[in-house]
Amino acid sequence: MNALTVTTLMIMAAVVAWGLTMVRTFASLSRVRAEMARREAAMRREIQHARDEVARARSHAAQVARDAATWAEGRRQGRDDVISVVPLLIAAREGGEDPCRPHAPQEVAEHA
Repeated sequence: MNALTVTTLMIMAAVVAWGLTMVRTFASLSRVRAEMARREAAMRREIQHARDEVARARSHAAQVARDAATWAEGRRQGRDDVISVVPLLIAAREGGEDPCRPHAPQEVAEHA
């Protein structure tokens, strides 16, 4: 074999090795890109799930705040009712009238 043949074979081997390396590199790159896309999609789903959870938590917190305000208003109104009725009960008791005694049927009919 002469030097030209050996040099040609060496160049051909280098080109084939380079070509195979490039094919393998592009295949690996394709797998890496696919894995990155899969992980990005998973992260986006996780972020959307977290956003949905935040929205539900905010809605629940608003409902709890409304319920607390309603309860406080009802408590205040009930307290005011009791405060306004107690003097009437005391006055009725001092007047000799027992507000807790059972009424006769004709009394009930008169007040109805």
